[in-house]
Amino acid sequence: MMKQLIGILVSMCLVLLACEENEHGPLISDGTIPSVIENVVVTPTNGGLDISYDLPSNNGDLLYVKAVYTDSKGREAEVKTSAYDNEIKILGFSDTAEKSVKLYSVDRSENHSEPITVTGTPLTPPVFLVQESMEITADFGGARFTWDNTLKTPITIELMTTNEIGDLATVETIYTEQEASRSSLRGYESSPRLFAAVIRDRYDNFSDTIYADTSDQLLTPLFEVRLDKTKFQKVILDNDDNWDAWEGDYWNCFDDDLTTIVHTQGDHPRPSIMTVDLGVVVTLSRFNVIQRSPENARHFAFTHGNPKTYTVYGAKELPGQDGNLDDWIKLRDCESIKPSGSPIGTNTDEDMDHFDAGDEYTFDEPVEIRYFRFAVHSTWDGAGYIDFSEMTFWGNIVE
Repeated sequence: MMKQLIGILVSMCLVLLACEENEHGPLISDGTIPSVIENVVVTPTNGGLDISYDLPSNNGDLLYVKAVYTDSKGREAEVKTSAYDNEIKILGFSDTAEKSVKLYSVDRSENHSEPITVTGTPLTPPVFLVQESMEITADFGGARFTWDNTLKTPITIELMTTNEIGDLATVETIYTEQEASRSSLRGYESSPRLFAAVIRDRYDNFSDTIYADTSDQLLTPLFEVRLDKTKFQKVILDNDDNWDAWEGDYWNCFDDDLTTIVHTQGDHPRPSIMTVDLGVVVTLSRFNVIQRSPENARHFAFTHGNPKTYTVYGAKELPGQDGNLDDWIKLRDCESIKPSGSPIGTNTDEDMDHFDAGDEYTFDEPVEIRYFRFAVHSTWDGAGYIDFSEMTFWGNIVE
């Protein structure tokens, strides 16, 4: 009995092994070479080639079409497209030299047709289009980098400046596929220094090192200091909202603690206004608003009662207790922007990097102020209440 049982088990194992081998091998096995594709058209694209074609008329067991070519690193590469498609996209070239591509029809027995060789010349690779658009200019406390990425290509941008021993080093790395973007390196003294950038794509193609368009490639950061929040004074005007509601407190906005928040009740007509005495007369260079809250509530990113649109005002002397905004100097309109533009509840890595860094706004006109007003018009999810974590200012102190 035992021998019969062992025999049955051995037979079952052999059957299973045979099935497994069949699953990994061609379903059909023959030696017939498939027909070649027809009417091939090559269209140059930025950094690549689009190749369209007609499938063979007798393509009953055609499995896929394969393109074989040499990539920009000198390696053999291939791209496959199923028998239900009639186009192959080749991407990732780093130059505009003519490329040669061999095209094969491949059937379910993995038989390859005779190759068809086509040529094409890619257009300027996206990484170099972005390079051509990039500008590096002086900014408050550092340098501003602006660029266009009209093709919305996923790219990495390394922002660089000199380190303590004078070598060019990467300070920040940005991952983006947005159409137009900007970023700044800050925290530097107002003396000439070198700033630069290098752009890379997913195929490991690099731009040249990009420098400021000055005679010596150096930039002098615009002077600014971070305002001392211990000098701030609370101001409450007649049309200000109450920012101490729920778990919020007015001073949480200026405590440099991202785990605390300000919070309104939600029953005040818009705009909801906060007023602060900065303690000094200053021409502001920029300010930053941190949403609630990168450290203890990241699920609130770009939603909840975080400010979406707001206007900021300033005055050197308090115009009046009634808080009439017509008596204040309008400094600028502001809008919190999610880089990806994705719906509420969906956040990319780039979105979260922006969330952590805060919504930052610069001031182009040098206006001397001491009193600052923050007037919120809308929130990210339409909530009637408003909450956020922190507000910080930089500028040139006058007195």
